[in-house]
Amino acid sequence: MRPFFSFTLYTLLFLCALASCQRTVHVVPAEATAANGSERVALRPEDSLQFRLFFLDAIRQKGVGRIDAEFELLQEALAIHPEAPEALYEMAVIELQHTAYSDTLLKKQGTDHLRKAIALDPHNLFYKQTLAEFLANKAEFREALLLYEEIADSKPSTETLMMLVWLYGQVSDYAGVIRALERMEQLDGPSEQISLTKFQTYLEMKDDEQAYRAIEDLCAKYPSDLRYRVLLGDMYDQNGHHEMALDIYRDVLTAEPNNSYAQLSLLAYYQAAGADSLYLDLLHRVVLNPHTQSDTRVEVLRAYAARQMQRGADMEPVMALFSKALQMPQEDADLAEMYFYALAGAKQSDDLLLEAARHALEIDPTRNSMRLQMLRIYLERNDLQTVIDVCRLGRQYNPAELTFNYYEGLVLYQKGQDRDAILTLRLGASHITDDSDPELCSDLYALLGDILYDNDNPDAAFRAFDKALHYNAGNITCLNNYAYYLSLIPRDLDKAERMSRLTVEADDSAATYLDTYAWILFLQKRMDEARTYIDRALKCCSDVDELSSVVLDHAGDIYYHTGDKAQALSFWKKALKHTNDRALQRKLRRKVAYRRPVP
Repeated sequence: MRPFFSFTLYTLLFLCALASCQRTVHVVPAEATAANGSERVALRPEDSLQFRLFFLDAIRQKGVGRIDAEFELLQEALAIHPEAPEALYEMAVIELQHTAYSDTLLKKQGTDHLRKAIALDPHNLFYKQTLAEFLANKAEFREALLLYEEIADSKPSTETLMMLVWLYGQVSDYAGVIRALERMEQLDGPSEQISLTKFQTYLEMKDDEQAYRAIEDLCAKYPSDLRYRVLLGDMYDQNGHHEMALDIYRDVLTAEPNNSYAQLSLLAYYQAAGADSLYLDLLHRVVLNPHTQSDTRVEVLRAYAARQMQRGADMEPVMALFSKALQMPQEDADLAEMYFYALAGAKQSDDLLLEAARHALEIDPTRNSMRLQMLRIYLERNDLQTVIDVCRLGRQYNPAELTFNYYEGLVLYQKGQDRDAILTLRLGASHITDDSDPELCSDLYALLGDILYDNDNPDAAFRAFDKALHYNAGNITCLNNYAYYLSLIPRDLDKAERMSRLTVEADDSAATYLDTYAWILFLQKRMDEARTYIDRALKCCSDVDELSSVVLDHAGDIYYHTGDKAQALSFWKKALKHTNDRALQRKLRRKVAYRRPVP
């Protein structure tokens, strides 16, 4: 049986985005009587004037976007008159909208100020709506409901009633949803959308009688819209009246053979009934019908593929049907992309996956997901030149996708094309926005920093590392490299030690991080600590890689300065044996020859 749409989906479709109203600032005389009937504290004329000057200047600063200045002026105004609702309201707006998300103290102050403003001026709907919107965004639905009910009672509007529909739905108060919908009908008159939302709400309430009545009314009012007939059939089917449902589906398809709603419902009906031959026959007719809408074809094939996978059945018929469907004209790349994932789910070869991804990109060259999948496969194959080609096309069609800049820069760096790598990474950085993935931004800047340092530009490298840590303060690789490069100059060793310590705390079994930390401690002349950490680094790496050679070299220096000169010499000799780095070889030969550290 085809499931009904959820209540949330229908109500979200039903709710339009509420435009934020420009608030008109009303300066209430400081000595006026409060709206709730209580007497305001009368101010001296000079205090009243001073309050007005501070408050109006605050509003002027707000108009030019100088929020800090507005905040300070409002503080001055409230110091003179702490019960001025207009000033309390403006202060609350700052505290609720212009503070850090995690600053719970200021958020509480903001809600307190707003509640106080409402208490002082309970008829001001602007104040109530601001607090209600904030509470709704914080998922404090019940308190928001009370405020929206007060607003709707004072000044009913479509927007307010729609918010009540949504809020009552969030707390599963479906009777409240119906009440709000009926008030909307009284305000705006009956509508198709209100009737449909009432039908869905009755379903959530399990009030079948009202649900049947609502959907039958829709069928009567809109006889040309056959989807309501299909929904009626779905309801019959879910309540066990299968033959009545089947009659409706067939009637709809007789009147409109390509009705996607009826096709999907009938397929679900056949599947639930175990009528496999009827299911497969209709499935093929729907998929291969050139008049079938693209999204319907995709949904039908997705359901068929999922069904076969769940049953552990042969996937060959699925792939054969995909192939036939893909030979038809394609409105978009959705079907080709789904075919790719069906192949992946069936654990087909990478060559078949690449062919499917290419087909999707032929239909829609901007289909980012498919190019990223191609990139993944070529990275796994270590096909570096093809990685570059894929990334360059990706940057052409999806310039905001930083993944292409990152991997193209990485491969160019590996191929020794440092200048091109730097240009590619900087181009990627120019496309960073507030919506960009912060971890990817961090990795991109960290890689740029590594390359810049290798190209004798440490200042630019350190600026890049700072950017990387701005986007992800926990980027462990960046912290390690930044700290190590500072130690090589040496510069800012205290900062280097703090960063390196974070890497060791994050992973105390990584030889790279332990070695960096030990070396920085050595440069800070904290010899005993340096020896402890270099010993741990030695235990975590083998003697056959370049890392070990660097670790052994550092170990030699540390051991020498802690008095174990014989062991230091042994470490240098081992490092010399296992490194191919000519610069390191020259340095180690001098240390072995002189039996001591040399510059």
